Amino acid sequence: MENRCIAFIHSLPAIRANGIEKGIEIMKFVGINNQSVEIRITNYQFPNIKDYKYDANWLLIYLNVKSNVGNWNTIDPALLTFEVKDIINWFQGLLSNQIENKELFFIEPCLEFELIKNTENLKTIRIKFDLEFLPQNADDEKEYYVDCEMNNYELKKVIEDLKRELEKYPERKVKNSR
Repeated sequence: MENRCIAFIHSLPAIRANGIEKGIEIMKFVGINNQSVEIRITNYQFPNIKDYKYDANWLLIYLNVKSNVGNWNTIDPALLTFEVKDIINWFQGLLSNQIENKELFFIEPCLEFELIKNTENLKTIRIKFDLEFLPQNADDEKEYYVDCEMNNYELKKVIEDLKRELEKYPERKVKNSR
């Protein structure tokens, strides 16, 4: 279907970083009217800091948006490792029709997920962007988002793909809890 959202991870050709060759995986939501949102964890914001809970677990998130209000890409330390787990749990709640909150937002308010339509086998999810995840020339009067319709198979795929993406950047346990 042309109007539906499909979420999948695809691999780009291998690159060489720090002497290690690896492929890059990007999670792509294809939204209504051929809009799309690519999301990828690129690294920890502070890869060498391992003694403070928050600093050790901030993730750099690459975002590439093609939407009805414009096309842009950016990278920002927008999510913590445990917030990515929250996204996984939120999608699991959607899949099991046991969602507690229709909106999912984070410490950094630049990304939000919202359930805007809910039937047993089809969900419409709005991915909203703000602050650092807006285009450089953003109009304060406009809302920036992409809507996706997802069936149960697609929800399962999102959950699996997010888990696989997070495996590369697990939550780092630290002695100091600040």
